[in-house]
Amino acid sequence: MESQEISVTELPESYDLRHGFRVGFLQLLLQAQTRSELLRCGHICGIPDTPDWFVGFINHRGEAVPVYDFAASLGLQPTDQKKGWLLLLDAPPATAALLLADTPEGITNPQLLQNGESLPHPDVLQNICGGQYQHQNSVWFELNHSAYFSAQKQRFRRTETDLSIEQGI
Repeated sequence: MESQEISVTELPESYDLRHGFRVGFLQLLLQAQTRSELLRCGHICGIPDTPDWFVGFINHRGEAVPVYDFAASLGLQPTDQKKGWLLLLDAPPATAALLLADTPEGITNPQLLQNGESLPHPDVLQNICGGQYQHQNSVWFELNHSAYFSAQKQRFRRTETDLSIEQGI
């Protein structure tokens, strides 16, 4: 019997797999080790008189999870709920969801850009993005989802205060 040599391509022992998603012209990358879950957009309980970027709540495993239309919150075209996806971030009770038009994609071994190589942050990403990464000749902005959710809560408080003043409450 003839012996054949088989060439085995060595795989790196470890690699950095991150999840990224596109919203309009932006490419966003979740922070490393972010707990996430993807669901097809189902029934969302809307809340009357809330901003268009706040979609409502879903019941996820017995927990009320707030849902934000990420694109609308940045002033971009709102996402169609019938075709959308929910990206749930963090563990309960801190879980919150982003309504996205498309599913996230796996980004393997993105390279952190150094300060001299990075691009200016678009205004809509100020205070919610950390580093910038390059993957296949594209720049991905790392989303600080905790800062984003905190900013949305602050927007609610400002809206609530504005309504109270307008209505004389």
